[in-house]
Amino acid sequence: MKNIKNMKLLKFYFLASISVLLLNSCSSDDSSSSGSGSLAVTGISRSVIDDPLIEGDRQVDVPTDVINAGNTYIIRGSGFATLKSISFNGLKSEFNPTLVTDNAIVINVDQKTPYYNEMDELKLVTNIGTLKYKVKVRPPSPNIIGFPINPNEGDIITITGEYFLRPVVNFGTIKVEPISSSLTEIKVKVPAGIQYKNLSITNVSGTTVAPQSFGSAIFDDAYTSLKAYDGLWNAADGYDTAYTKDVKQGSKCIAWKAGGWNGLYVGIDKTKVDMSKYKAIRISIKGEKTGTAIGIVNGNWGATVSISFKSDWTYIEIPFSMVGNPTELTEITFQESGNFGGNTLLIDDFGLVLK
Repeated sequence: MKNIKNMKLLKFYFLASISVLLLNSCSSDDSSSSGSGSLAVTGISRSVIDDPLIEGDRQVDVPTDVINAGNTYIIRGSGFATLKSISFNGLKSEFNPTLVTDNAIVINVDQKTPYYNEMDELKLVTNIGTLKYKVKVRPPSPNIIGFPINPNEGDIITITGEYFLRPVVNFGTIKVEPISSSLTEIKVKVPAGIQYKNLSITNVSGTTVAPQSFGSAIFDDAYTSLKAYDGLWNAADGYDTAYTKDVKQGSKCIAWKAGGWNGLYVGIDKTKVDMSKYKAIRISIKGEKTGTAIGIVNGNWGATVSISFKSDWTYIEIPFSMVGNPTELTEITFQESGNFGGNTLLIDDFGLVLK
């Protein structure tokens, strides 16, 4: 399987590719504000194709006759300079005017674009007219919302998400046939040998790889066996480890009503964590108020890290290199540090990140 860290570089490469492709699409008179020639579409290309399960397969500017919602395309033709709106199957997609010339449009198709029993139509509205163009519109790649991160071999697990249309499920490179599936839920039996591997789901439009590796969760709907103990510096703080009203991954999270400068600590069973496999701690955190917390690993106050978060879910990675390069993991502590008397914090998807 392709290393997940390489996937994080895709956005950078993608933006660079867009700039090159757009410049190559422009003729010397494309800067005209009124456009040139008639309104026409001569072709559509997928800006980037990159299967996360295959190394070295990345392609750019690939001609296609299918639009998959949620992806980025280059539409070529003429008369685009005065573009006012662009829609697919009746739903408008927002466009960046700086990525539109008279002969090319770079557009990220709205993920919510309808695709079932629709007219399969691209519609362009410009100052020189309106064009309807026939093109097949299909669903986005799968969206994985939740799954048990530390399952046992033989468990029947449920994967929740969206766009599970004819899904193919892989645990690393191990393909598993679904027991049952719908557009939003898949049930599968966990195979052997999944530790340090990632879940991936492929539908008719593409493949999505879950960022969490199997066995890496410290908290996933509940504390896992990686936890040795847990508690609060001040027992008067509220502490709910089965909060269901707002979660990031799965169905439950931690809700901590933290007093000012109070702490929450989690002891780790070091015998169950192979530090040679991991590079960081991950956590998704959300505050009732925008604020900060301090992360302390193994009680090392000489190498703490500040965590900033908003009143929406914020994903944080704490590299071990920032907290003293520990050779074993025994305890992780979070101290509220907003300096305004405390905060209510939600914590979810708490675990480790593979190298």
